[in-house]
Amino acid sequence: MQSTNQRNKSAIVMIHNFYLQMLKSLRYMRFSLLGIILDKGSKTGRKFLVDLMLSLDPGTSMTKMVYRVSLEMSSKPELLCMEPELVKISRDSLSLYESGQINRPNPENEAWIEYNGEYYAVGFLAQKYFEARINFLELKYENAIPKTLAAVGAIAIREGLKSNLDLSLGLLLPYGEWEDRERLEMGLTKALSSFSFRGQQFCVNLISFQCLPEGGGLVLTRSKKLGTDFNKVNIAVVMLGFRDISAVIFERGISTGKTEGLGLAWMLERIKSRTSGQNLHDLLKAVHLSGSALKPRYFNTLARSKNAEFKAEEVAQIVEVAELSRKEYWNKVSIWLSMNIPVDIQQVIIGGGTSEYLVAELKNLFTYTEISWAAELEEDVRLAFNLPIKKDALCLRFTDVYGLFRYQNATSAISNHRAS
Repeated sequence: MQSTNQRNKSAIVMIHNFYLQMLKSLRYMRFSLLGIILDKGSKTGRKFLVDLMLSLDPGTSMTKMVYRVSLEMSSKPELLCMEPELVKISRDSLSLYESGQINRPNPENEAWIEYNGEYYAVGFLAQKYFEARINFLELKYENAIPKTLAAVGAIAIREGLKSNLDLSLGLLLPYGEWEDRERLEMGLTKALSSFSFRGQQFCVNLISFQCLPEGGGLVLTRSKKLGTDFNKVNIAVVMLGFRDISAVIFERGISTGKTEGLGLAWMLERIKSRTSGQNLHDLLKAVHLSGSALKPRYFNTLARSKNAEFKAEEVAQIVEVAELSRKEYWNKVSIWLSMNIPVDIQQVIIGGGTSEYLVAELKNLFTYTEISWAAELEEDVRLAFNLPIKKDALCLRFTDVYGLFRYQNATSAISNHRAS
């Protein structure tokens, strides 16, 4: 009869073999787009146990994050979001703000950072107090640095982490900016090594960095389900976001892609230019609540007139303009997709927050192929974070970054085990 130690050793060998087999399977799923070398789980190739694992999508409608404070199995992933605004500020402006504060808000709602001698307000603080506005011409990969610093600082304070910590970071970028990932990694490594969040100094060691194009989390999830068959079929990944839309085509595993500035903001800008006194934030809220039918009651708050009759006319005008702009928007999007998605595609993976707004049109456009909606991750997100069904479409909007997080978690666990 085996001793307890012998049985334990046998179990360890079985687990080790399982992870080795899993690693081999993952290697078959590598494809040129992702450029991820699984053998390099860390910069050094040695075992790494991080204090914080963070997957981040620095979107223009919301900064979305999934994180875990350690790699212990008992540690559960958490979800966090911040407003997308970002603005450079002076030390004097910051001092004036702080002098007028009565209490200390939650860190994600009062995020300001300092690095390399410059100060930035991020998220709700930037939006509400410093009146920052989204600039669609700015590069996401450049804004990703201060947004990442703010995210790490806010999480560290929320979770009571130390100021010196090791970080495993996953980040999503538009396909058109993905080529800048090496420059971004260098900038992040330097900035993280010395920055302050709300006056508290941090020194963060970037142990692992994985950067994927938007849609990468969905691709990884889908490729895991298909296994080696992924490289045998032609697959398109379509991401419809607030600022951009992108299409990445996999033909026998070889990838090509394009990005275009045709996010939902294009439609909102058309509405804004044809009506009086509107802003993108309020328009987005009304359009989102109303859905594709554009119900007038959701646009009542946009009317500026106090006269009941004039207000009704104003709402009717906004709705009419919105309906026309929606038709024009879909016409532009459908033409672009038709030009960039080959007709021999066998499956299309569709994600991004705007996709929910265009479900009917997308179904009609892709009748010739199989559609995978967000790689079937919506329910996984809802269950993982106990979110209400259809609550502000958060489940859909977090699918991509959650797919990335699960990949980070799986590959880090493999690296830790192999290095043990």
